[in-house]
Amino acid sequence: MIRSQKKLTESVAPQEKLSQSEELLVTYHKTSSWVKDNSSKAIGAGVVVIALIAGFFIWHSKQAENSERAEIMLSRVVGLYQQGEWRKAIDGDAKQKLQNEPLRGLKEIASEYGSTHAGQIAKLYLGNSYYYLGKLDSAMQAFDDASEDGSLLKAAVESGKATIFEDKGNKEEAAKLFVRAASIEKINPMNADYTLAAARNYGQAGKKEEAIKIYRKMLEDYPGTQFDDAAKRELLKMGVIL
Repeated sequence: MIRSQKKLTESVAPQEKLSQSEELLVTYHKTSSWVKDNSSKAIGAGVVVIALIAGFFIWHSKQAENSERAEIMLSRVVGLYQQGEWRKAIDGDAKQKLQNEPLRGLKEIASEYGSTHAGQIAKLYLGNSYYYLGKLDSAMQAFDDASEDGSLLKAAVESGKATIFEDKGNKEEAAKLFVRAASIEKINPMNADYTLAAARNYGQAGKKEEAIKIYRKMLEDYPGTQFDDAAKRELLKMGVIL
C-alpha cells in the first residue's frame, strides 16, 4: 500500500476476554502445574497424561476449526474490500446473509480470529481500509496489531506504516520503513515500489545522499524498467550526472 490520507479515534474495550483456544492453553498449563505440585494425589499418572494429551488435541482441533472459519469469513468480505467499500468491509453487514449468517466485517474477523493466518490478513486489510478512509490512527493500530506472520505480510505491514508516516510528514521514518519493507523478502514484486518510495522520502526529508545512493542502486537492480526511468529522472532533478 503506497498512497495518502487522514484520522480517527476508535473506542477500545477496556479488557479483552480470552479466546477459547487461549482458555484451553491456560487450563492445560494449570493442570500441568497441579500435577507437578500434587503428584502424590494424582490417581494414576497414566490417566493424567492421557487427559493432557487429549486436551492438547482438542486445542489443536479448535485452532484448525478457527482457521477454517476465519478463511470462510474473510473470503465473504474480501469482495467489498476489492470494490473499495471500505466502511462496509470494516463493519460487515448484518442485513446481508450468507448461509443464514450475517456478513462479518474485517474488524470482527481480526478481533476474533487474529491468531490465524486469515485473521492476520484481515488485520492488514483492516489497516488498509482505515487508511483509504483517511483514518490514519486506526490504520496504524491495525498494522501494529498484526503479528507480521510471513515475509510478504510483514513487508506489506511495514509499507502500510511507512505510508502513514509519509502522510503525517515524517519523511525520514517513512523512508526507513520502506527500506525495511524492501529488505524482508528478496522475491517480492513490490520491492521496487518500496525502494522508490524510500528514496523519494529520503529526498523530501533533506537526506540527499541517502536518496542518491538508493536511486543509483535502482539503476543497477532494475535496468530498462519503469523504475530505472523514474530513478534517472529523480537523479537529474538533483543535478546528478548519470
